[in-house]
Amino acid sequence: MKHDLINVFREYIQTHRLLNPDDKVLVAVSGGPDSMALLHLFARLEEVDFGVFHLNHQLRDEAVEEGEYVADVSKKYGICCHTYNYDVPQYLKDTGASLETGARTIRYQLINQCMEEHGYTKTALGHHRDDQAETVLLNLLRGTGLAGLAGMRPQRSCYIRPLLAVSREQILNYCSAFRIKYYHDESNFSTEFRRNKIRLELIPLIENEYNPQFSKHLVQLAEIISADEAELTSLTEQLLDELTFRKHGIIYLKRDLFNQLSIALQRRLLQTCTALAKNSHEWVPYEHIETLRHYIIDKHQFCYEILPLTIIGTTNNILFGEPEFSHWESGVLPVPGEVVVGNYRIKTAVLSLDQISLPGKSSEDFDLEELTLPLIYRKRQAGDRMQVFGQHSQKKVKDILIDAKIPRYLRDQIPLICDQDEIILISQVRRSEKGRISADTKRILRITVEIIAGM
Repeated sequence: MKHDLINVFREYIQTHRLLNPDDKVLVAVSGGPDSMALLHLFARLEEVDFGVFHLNHQLRDEAVEEGEYVADVSKKYGICCHTYNYDVPQYLKDTGASLETGARTIRYQLINQCMEEHGYTKTALGHHRDDQAETVLLNLLRGTGLAGLAGMRPQRSCYIRPLLAVSREQILNYCSAFRIKYYHDESNFSTEFRRNKIRLELIPLIENEYNPQFSKHLVQLAEIISADEAELTSLTEQLLDELTFRKHGIIYLKRDLFNQLSIALQRRLLQTCTALAKNSHEWVPYEHIETLRHYIIDKHQFCYEILPLTIIGTTNNILFGEPEFSHWESGVLPVPGEVVVGNYRIKTAVLSLDQISLPGKSSEDFDLEELTLPLIYRKRQAGDRMQVFGQHSQKKVKDILIDAKIPRYLRDQIPLICDQDEIILISQVRRSEKGRISADTKRILRITVEIIAGM
């Protein structure tokens, strides 16, 4: 038959490996020509186990009739039809979402529910070649990168689009040739929606006035970029493994290695890290990514927001999110003894001269007789000062932390250790002049501060 699409349909599925032998497919059917053609084509694939999903959005009076028709056709084919009804107008009223966004959110939510409840492994959607052209142009108008110009993928997660190779005209001819009844959704002809306006006004204008092959070229562009994007995505995932790690439930990006990357890979890595941290697939606007990239290159320390995410720049890492630390209060430091303070473990030991050995990197030695016990540990307070070891005057603790390049988010987590007179140690940062070991020292207090969870 002249307008038969079955061979193109089979070939596209095989080329893009959209189906596995053990897949159970849920075909999303609205009742329009695209989804009815998709249902008819699946019914001709005898080797595929499939069912039908239909949603009545309660937006139009005709929707009830359309749902009954989809159910009747499914029954004729001997397959199960899962029909859902949802008050989308009320949902839009409650959430303030736009019609397009709200309807799409509910549709995918119910599709996922149906798949989980009935054991479907894939959902087939009726997007076709013209939809692809519209998507690419819409993304371009919004502002996008390569991912947006790649348009819709043949497969995204459990969703497949077996009709991307065929045009709207081919689908209509197929329905006509096989006498497939379908319904028109009048909202598809309203230029109130941007996508409709692009389909009904902008693309025809460009094809009539500038290039009759415009839609075809948009689809070709998407195919070319999609292949390039797949390679770049693979490279980005490799870099993600090499340059990032997780602590405190957030992503850390190694700053020195990031700075060695090309601009293109820097942008992609920042997009990926931001998306992972936000648990979102949404494209972050170019302006945000570029501002963040320049912060990393130009600013030693910074805090930048891509709502709801806070991104923190430290000396060695870029943190995508703010770490959550254990709450702790001030207390007495046992001598000798051990205590856990937030993410730190503080140990004290009293040593005689014949027991002494060189302290490790995490330890500091004090002349015990020069200290006024008991020792306490606490957080920093406004106006705190300490005489840093080797210096003759006191310095603000705030300035000591800044000079040591301690990021702002950590400064209130670092335990200060004090005797009854003054601060003697800013844990893992600086010690005081007080308690310096001398020839007259008889007993040594060794304070060791270890980080339990890296920061």
